[in-house]
Amino acid sequence: MNLNNDAERKYESTMPAIDEGWWESVLAEEQRQYSHMPKKTKLASPPKAEIQLNENHLQLEPEAVKNLSVDGHDHMAPPKSDRRAELFYSLQTGVHLKGTVTSITDFGAFVDLGGLEGLVHISELSWGRVPHPRQIVKLGEEIEVQVLEISKERNRVALSLKRMSPNPWENVEAEFAIDTIQAAVVSSVLSYGAFARLKPGIEGLIHVSKMPLADGQTPRDILKEGQDVLVRVLYIDPAHQRMGLRLQPSQ
Repeated sequence: MNLNNDAERKYESTMPAIDEGWWESVLAEEQRQYSHMPKKTKLASPPKAEIQLNENHLQLEPEAVKNLSVDGHDHMAPPKSDRRAELFYSLQTGVHLKGTVTSITDFGAFVDLGGLEGLVHISELSWGRVPHPRQIVKLGEEIEVQVLEISKERNRVALSLKRMSPNPWENVEAEFAIDTIQAAVVSSVLSYGAFARLKPGIEGLIHVSKMPLADGQTPRDILKEGQDVLVRVLYIDPAHQRMGLRLQPSQ
């Protein structure tokens, strides 16, 4: 039986290409989530840059903080603000930093790097499929991340958690040869099939047409999350991190 094209397209949509439209997708999701919230009234802007944490993500003006006037007296900005600006403008892509998870959203997790927040997009949380960021990180958890991108125009810092470990897909063809039978664990069951994890970071799709289903049965009738199964490797696409599997009959 041939694979169903519509279902295959659904499969592809669940695993977006890495880093394509990264900033655009984040900005669109932020606008959708926060469009219903009332805008905050801004106080008189200082002549030079002010650092604000707005809706759990970093907003920095492009210049340095100057003196503020309070009750007719000039006061220097708190050293913490200066440290944030200094950290932002001293960051370099590729460096590894430790931080604390401060917020988790549908599109990723925000991480405090010591007064400066960056975002780990959902596509950068794990080499494997991530249904939701909460399955990878927890609030208050300390993690080590890599600085992926610094956007001074948008005042955003992109981080990666998955790049702290080697990409398991680089050697997947040597480790899991085509037409071999492998042990796997069902990670999710859907209407068009199920995903099975062969090792951390490596998951493949068992399409509904590759399951021994009786008439009227669905994948949920024979599989459940966490179930141990045997699968046959049908094809591997390391570039797009995809693998096709066939469910082997239980012995």
